[in-house]
This record gives sequence, C-alpha cells and structure tokens, in this order.
Amino acid sequence: MDYLINIVPFVIIGVILFYALKKQKRKEDKYFGKEVPLTKKELKILEKYKAEYTKILHDDRLPTFEKDGFELVDIAKSATEMVYDHPIPSRIEKEQVDKGKMVKLKVITQENEIERMWVEVVEKDGNILKGILKNDSLFNNELFIEKEIWFHINHIFEIENN
Repeated sequence: MDYLINIVPFVIIGVILFYALKKQKRKEDKYFGKEVPLTKKELKILEKYKAEYTKILHDDRLPTFEKDGFELVDIAKSATEMVYDHPIPSRIEKEQVDKGKMVKLKVITQENEIERMWVEVVEKDGNILKGILKNDSLFNNELFIEKEIWFHINHIFEIENN
C-alpha cells in the first residue's frame, strides 16, 4: 500500500507534464502554419461570430483598391473563419462606438501588405463611421496621420479602453 502512495504523485506529475507538452506542441504547430484541429472552445467562438455576422453592404465611401490603393479587412467575416489570438469586439461593442473613440483597423495594400492603424472616430452614419488616422502607414504613402477614412463597424479590430 505504501508503494501506491509513493507512486501517485509521480503519476499526477507525469499526466500534467504530458498535457503541458501536448499543449505546447499544438501552439508551436499553429505558429508554424501546420493544420491543427480546432478545440471545442475554438469551435464555440467561431459559431458565436458566425451568429452575429452581417455582410457589409456596398457604400461608395468605403475604401477600395481601385479608388484608394488599399482596402480594409472585414474582421467580423474573418472571425467566422479563423480564431484570433485575442477576442475581437462584439457586434454590440462595435455598435456603441461613437465620436471621439479610438479604434484599430487592419489595412491591406495592393501588394498584400497588412498593417494595423489607429483611427479616431469623428462621425457616425449608422454602421458606417468616419475617422482620422492617428499613425502613418509603413507601406502606403496615401495613409498618413490626419487622413480621413470611412469604415464599417465590421472593420474594427480593437477598441481602445479609456
């Protein structure tokens, strides 16, 4: 009986070590682009974003490659296809964004360069917002501090907390 009492801590440590190594390998596989099956938690996250997604309707104010040389990433749509490392704002949080709030958008250039840019909201027209860029682009000279840019709430990647 004493033998079992002495071996139980080693078994527990072994199980914990096994799962920690398995989790680390999964994380490394994801980082290096290997196909990793989604966990139940990740599937639940995708379903949540799919349930609240609404398509962006055409609006001439929104940037396009042809007109502006860049586009904005539809974060809400991409969240229905992949799990982000940190949660993106919910639809309700994005709908509550108002004048004076800072939001982060993901901009994609025609050369497929993607960068995140901070924008201060200055006008709101339903789910379409107008903002002022608060940082310069590394890849596109047309994106500079104080440039006005129109975007949809689906484009919001992050909302700055005050």
